[in-house]
Amino acid sequence: MRGALRSSLVPLFFLLCAFGDAAAKAPKNKAFAERTPDEARVERVLQSLSLRDKVGQLLLAYPQISKEGATEVGGVLFVGATLRKIDAAKERIRSSRQRARIPPFFAVDIEGGSFNRLNRHPSLQALPLARELANLEEKEVEAWGVRVGKAMLEVGLNMNLAPVFDVAPSGHMFRNGRAFSGDPEVVKKKASAFARGLAKSGVAAIGKHFPGYGDLDSDSDHERATVDWDEARVRAEASVFGSASPFLGGVMMSNVVYSQFGSKPAILEPALVALAHESGWITVTDDVAIRALAEQIGAEREEVVRLAFRAGNDLILTTEPPDWTGGLDYFGILMKLAQSEPPMAAQLDAAVRRVLRLKDRLGLLDGM
Repeated sequence: MRGALRSSLVPLFFLLCAFGDAAAKAPKNKAFAERTPDEARVERVLQSLSLRDKVGQLLLAYPQISKEGATEVGGVLFVGATLRKIDAAKERIRSSRQRARIPPFFAVDIEGGSFNRLNRHPSLQALPLARELANLEEKEVEAWGVRVGKAMLEVGLNMNLAPVFDVAPSGHMFRNGRAFSGDPEVVKKKASAFARGLAKSGVAAIGKHFPGYGDLDSDSDHERATVDWDEARVRAEASVFGSASPFLGGVMMSNVVYSQFGSKPAILEPALVALAHESGWITVTDDVAIRALAEQIGAEREEVVRLAFRAGNDLILTTEPPDWTGGLDYFGILMKLAQSEPPMAAQLDAAVRRVLRLKDRLGLLDGM
């Protein structure tokens, strides 16, 4: 599945991408799927981190307001208008990378059709919707994945919160066209092909929405969405993600409640997060900043963050800038929790270790 690093040019490649230089002139990157983490390096970096540094690695957040302060988060999330001006985004990424001790993930959602945050890039303006991609041959879908990955790297982005692995014969994901198909075999082939293309370009694909949205009618971003699938059905839906295992860096947990596993959305249920970890992937939450999530569980927003960490998630995604005074103190919440209970400190190390392993597969830790 993965081989040893063969090229010493990987660090140069990522540096050029991060600084917005012409990717076409950069040496070809070693395929993401073929890289094995250097465990000694991962452990060395982990042991060098302070508690605040470790907590920072768990945050995947909207770009910070300050353009001069240190970049402390493990990943920077580009949504909304943040990619409207590509040259400005390149500079923001270059600057953020320069101010970070540990190179961050630079993440975006690029699925296809109207679900394409980089639709202003000339090579991606015609990117088909997932349902349309499903009508293409696998090699054509993979080629689109490669094209998306190359465009991302030209800007400096290295993580795609896609593709969608939900098997949706009907319901919300069927109606909006984000699901490839209602046939699990089609989803396995086509979503895997897209992820394979991203991996060949050196981009980490994050499959979603684990363990599967299925034919659910509700939109979990705006209302409580619940299914009563038994464990066999949940595992069957989740198994679709496994078809792309060599090419996935991780999975995004869904906000759906799987009642057989508990009363909270999947991102907050330890058993479901553990199910994703069985395949060695990192787990990424959906947006913990949405107020509907706190309302669904009858708790303050701070408690959502704590529960997301307690559940075992590796990247806690928030659309709030980490330094926004009107937002939550994500660092403070998680540092206090890690200090209050010894098991939480150990869990923090385990999560950061998984994050660093993925960064090493991307070449981000080379030279450290």
